[in-house]
Amino acid sequence: MTAPRATYRLQLNKDFTFADAMARVPYLDSLGVSHVYLSPILKARPGSTHGYDTVDHTRINPELGTEADFRALAGALRQREMGIILDFVPNHMGVGGADNALWLDVLKHGAASRYADWFDIDWHPPRSDMDGKLLVPFLGSTYAQSLASGHLRLKADGHGFAVWAHDGDKLPIRPEDERALLDRHGSAEAAIAALTGEEGHRGSWAALDSLIASQHWRLAHFAVAADEINYRRFFINSDLAGIRIDRPDVFEHAHGLIYSLVADGLVDGLRIDHVDGLLDPKGYLEKLRSHAPRPIYLVVEKILAPHELLRADWPVEGTTGYEIGAQLTRLLVSGQAEAEVTAAYQGFVGETTDPGEEAHRCKLRVMDNELAAELSALARLFARVAWSVDATADITELGLARALREIIAQMAVYRTYIDDEGAVARDRREIGRTVERSRRNQPQIQPMVFDFVGGLLCGTLSADYDPNAIAVAVGRFQQLTGPVMAKGLEDTALYRYNRLVALNEVGAHPERFSTTLAAFHDSNRRRLATHPHCMIATSTHDTKRGEDTRAIIAAIADVPDEWTAALQQWRSALTPHCDAIHPNDLYLFFQLLVGGWPIDSDATGFGDRLKGAMIKSLREARERSDWGVNAVAYENTVTGFIDHALADADFLASFHPTRLRLQAIGRRKGLIQAALKLTIPGVPDIYRGAEDWEQSFVDPDNRRHLDFAALAKRLSSPVAERDDKLMLTQALLRLRRRLPRLFAEGSYEPLELGASTLAFRRRQGTDQVLVLADVSPGHAAGIAAEPSELAIVTGSSAGPVWVLATP
Repeated sequence: MTAPRATYRLQLNKDFTFADAMARVPYLDSLGVSHVYLSPILKARPGSTHGYDTVDHTRINPELGTEADFRALAGALRQREMGIILDFVPNHMGVGGADNALWLDVLKHGAASRYADWFDIDWHPPRSDMDGKLLVPFLGSTYAQSLASGHLRLKADGHGFAVWAHDGDKLPIRPEDERALLDRHGSAEAAIAALTGEEGHRGSWAALDSLIASQHWRLAHFAVAADEINYRRFFINSDLAGIRIDRPDVFEHAHGLIYSLVADGLVDGLRIDHVDGLLDPKGYLEKLRSHAPRPIYLVVEKILAPHELLRADWPVEGTTGYEIGAQLTRLLVSGQAEAEVTAAYQGFVGETTDPGEEAHRCKLRVMDNELAAELSALARLFARVAWSVDATADITELGLARALREIIAQMAVYRTYIDDEGAVARDRREIGRTVERSRRNQPQIQPMVFDFVGGLLCGTLSADYDPNAIAVAVGRFQQLTGPVMAKGLEDTALYRYNRLVALNEVGAHPERFSTTLAAFHDSNRRRLATHPHCMIATSTHDTKRGEDTRAIIAAIADVPDEWTAALQQWRSALTPHCDAIHPNDLYLFFQLLVGGWPIDSDATGFGDRLKGAMIKSLREARERSDWGVNAVAYENTVTGFIDHALADADFLASFHPTRLRLQAIGRRKGLIQAALKLTIPGVPDIYRGAEDWEQSFVDPDNRRHLDFAALAKRLSSPVAERDDKLMLTQALLRLRRRLPRLFAEGSYEPLELGASTLAFRRRQGTDQVLVLADVSPGHAAGIAAEPSELAIVTGSSAGPVWVLATP
């Protein structure tokens, strides 16, 4: 295995295909990366903008091109000594629609389908009329309304009869019903006519209703999923169904095409999506390694808690680097200003909830709502174990649900990794601390319930209990804690506590305001020792704000007094139009406006982008709007306010001086962040366009069109005409190309040059690189001293960062 020198992330879809990627190869070579890191390439649902909804593992997505097109891309890269890293999704598949043959077979044959056990389906849920059925919660209205309106229709194709919902979701009917329809009506056309009613008259659809009632599936409104879903899904996305990649037949099916591409030398590595969703991540990764036709570079999408290290026994090069990006942001936030920034926030919005408590509340909220069915199913599994032995037969299912709810909400990590060998010491400690916190927080729950749950998870129950039943309960517990953390913390709490939203990011915790130089150096040395080829990410398709948006917002902590004064001026200038906006939403708006305002001053389309980000933020926060029930009136008030603010000359006259001040500081932070990312231990990953100023908002904004032609033109222009971040990125990528062993294997040596200067040396043999960065608030001063034995690679005496290398 040869680790990448640096990767460049491309987001593939029907508007950016293999051919488009191949056209960018000369640019990426000139930039200096070694590998292109592609979003998933297997066949996804038609029109997918991301590719994480795979519907067929045996085919390349035709919307991206053919296999020949992919091979051509790989060949073009190989000609320039570059390679490909692929994003692979082992946890789930896209369902619904009409394109997943495995799912359609399950709908048609029910539990008798050869693929029924390929998905995590509970064929015997509590509701009696659901026994042997699969819930299909894809309707936008109730079943009764959809039936009466004629939105459910029987159709026939080469695969037989199926009910189509809103012409989008195909639901095959049982083979015996197909035969009965043809026997009764003589032809498909006659059968369809007999089961077609009059729109608006439900009674006329009685025959179709009767047919639907006998199927292996139950069609329902999307909101039913929260309470009655009976298959494992990706987070709360009912159209992404979990698959049993732990089964040998599923593993072989899912990896066949990918392995053939690896065997042919077209793919050098894999990025594994949502590894925590798997039943046994370690076992999967070991099998992935052992079955691969040749050695590959392997990283996992894994979100680490602040106190958590990646498991040393996982056979991977590291994570995709969320934790490093989060640390780089905190490194560039002035810790001295925490009290002032907090005071500014609280003074503007009023009383706020502690971010840790907010996360706890939001995790409870998601289990009471979107993940209620999953929690209930987990409690049933624990109850079956408890009721099997007299000593714990008095423990109730409801009592277990309450205890599990609190324990999962108290979890400080995404999940534990208990397997057939039991819980290791770190997992026992994690569970022990979590159970004790839960006891203290919920003293009304009987102690014996917490004792039982802790014993089951830690493997200390007596031998009287069925080990298989315990393994099933533990497995499902570990597959639920991650979704609760993701939806509770990342997708709810991080949109509520808006003190400094540069800190509210995937892999970050907003209560951790800043970090020290010592902590930064320690983490770099540890990474070099344990996972020297870990990926480093500062922007991804999942980040809530682009890296330079964060850097500019982080500048607020450099001048908190100016920020506080500006807030009052802006609110006054926009009164009374802002009076109908909740102050917490207004506070978020001002930060997004500052951080996202384009550095090049071309604000074309910026208002629409900003409105999209604000509406998504409102729905994710789930306080004044929601995804399930949109508060349209309030959302319209917010978008109307944004239109007014961007057209208000008095407000803009007050806004731009502060924006320019923060942007100037933020640009310097952005340069430091880019330089550190490209020089510390690890493999830097550049998200599409982030070699330039990356001021995206949350997706889909970070997948918007990127003008590669303009980037290539600037990259080939004289140095004096080039943007500083683009120039810096290219210079350091070319330095990595010139000194690959130094950056892959070289030492990391922190240097003490004062509290305001971050400095370290990388050495390998006679080669060495020195990095110096001014991290004082405001970054007003340059580096005063220039080591005479070193030559400047990039930077200047007026800049915030220097990178120097031996001649």
